Amino acid sequence: MAPSPSADSGRLVRDVPPANTAAHRRTRAARSPRWFAALAALCIAVSVIILIVIGFAGPSITEPRVPSASPWPPFFAMANPSVGLISYAGWAAVLVGAIGVASGLAAVARGWRPRPRLLLAASLIGVVLLMLSPPIGSSDAKDDAVYGRIAALGHSPYAYTPLQLKQTGDPVGQFAVKRWQRDTSPYGPLATVTQMAASKLGGASISRTMFWIKVWNALAFLAIALALDWFFRRDAAGRARAHLLWTVNPLMLLASMSGGHNDVIGMALGVLAVLAFRRLDFRCGLAAGLLAGLAIGVKAPLALLGLGLAIAAIRSPRALAGLGLGAAAVIVPTYGLAGIQSVKSVIAQSSGRFNTYQPWLLLSDVAHRFQASAVTDASVAATLITACLLLWKLPAGLPGLPAVRPVLALILAFLIWSPEQRAWYDVMIFPLLALMPMSRLDWIAIARAAAGAIGQLPANTIAPKVPPPWLSHLERVLEHGVVPAVLVGLALVLLVLCLTGHIQPRRRRPGRGDVSARPGPLPAAAPG
Repeated sequence: MAPSPSADSGRLVRDVPPANTAAHRRTRAARSPRWFAALAALCIAVSVIILIVIGFAGPSITEPRVPSASPWPPFFAMANPSVGLISYAGWAAVLVGAIGVASGLAAVARGWRPRPRLLLAASLIGVVLLMLSPPIGSSDAKDDAVYGRIAALGHSPYAYTPLQLKQTGDPVGQFAVKRWQRDTSPYGPLATVTQMAASKLGGASISRTMFWIKVWNALAFLAIALALDWFFRRDAAGRARAHLLWTVNPLMLLASMSGGHNDVIGMALGVLAVLAFRRLDFRCGLAAGLLAGLAIGVKAPLALLGLGLAIAAIRSPRALAGLGLGAAAVIVPTYGLAGIQSVKSVIAQSSGRFNTYQPWLLLSDVAHRFQASAVTDASVAATLITACLLLWKLPAGLPGLPAVRPVLALILAFLIWSPEQRAWYDVMIFPLLALMPMSRLDWIAIARAAAGAIGQLPANTIAPKVPPPWLSHLERVLEHGVVPAVLVGLALVLLVLCLTGHIQPRRRRPGRGDVSARPGPLPAAAPG
């Protein structure tokens, strides 16, 4: 007997799987990495291209005016782009780049494993093109060139000011930035060596000198990328995440290459120091100490790197002795040869500085009599409390890297509450973050770097013309309200996540056939 229509219809309904079955969820999960990966590739490529175009477009509201060094780099056109176009393009590059990195991390968490060689090749192309263009978003490269010229002429940049060089009629000294021309060098002696080398290669041309400064930055940036690639050579997920956080991260390319800041040189040495400290013994301590001493010789705030290494070695007298001996073997002669004036200059120029979008601006707006000394005291207290909390609550580091967790905790606490916020200071966070297991700190770091870059751009203080009223008003809103509020909000979110123990994402229970379950997991975390 033929089945009744009602029976057929019932069987047909039962044969169609409901939309929310496990098979449907697995299929949707299999497709999601492709969408996130495509979005990441598109956004990262667009962001880096915008940065390259801004650099090659020539002097603008965000790019300092320098003479042509033809046929030598840097290369640029005289396109005279409008203020609005450059401002919005810079902000768009930051936001699109942040979305790209976040999408890439989401894709990696769901099983995406891009080819490392492809990421390295893409980064190399971007680094070289940004190296060949003038710096944007800051005048620091001009300052570095002037300090290098002072050293190349036989003077001490810790006693001889850019204004004195300018008054001699020197062709490089004529480009000394007015805001800083009375300040001696705030950089360590090893940074001065790199600046002097660039000056000797560039001669009396500030443009060629700035190019060589960016060459050193490019070598340091690629050194970090290769070091991370080598460390994660047997961990596909960690390797992809590290390249997204650093190698192809437009925010880091903006800070290190587009901006031309020498922080990346110090951080390259710092990353090598953390990687060298694989065991708590004298030899590893000595190697890490030597590299940490070199890093401190570039930038004084990287002394936090040495302190983090010491905390990691506190239970091993031999490792601690090697660490101290190695650091002293570098720091004492470098600062000793530069003279006591170098120590005084670095301390003086590295303290007491404030900028417009620092977190304490919100408090000073409420309490108009909140003095600079009170800001410094409050920032030190907040930094100490935050450092203790992070040392206690940050996720455990990867096996074989005992120093990465304390170093990241100290540097992050310092940067969160520092009265001087610069977008390129976050160069000290991302390579260390790449050496930690995946956590919600990834998203906080990306948001923080994006907010800082938006607060820094378009950097109209370096432009020869007064910005239009609409841009001045918009920047005032961003720098005095939006950006500091975002930075404070992110800091509070981090503290809450640490206190509640939710800094690590909740692990999904992988189902059969789930692409996120196919690749091998990250190495088991070592005790903190």
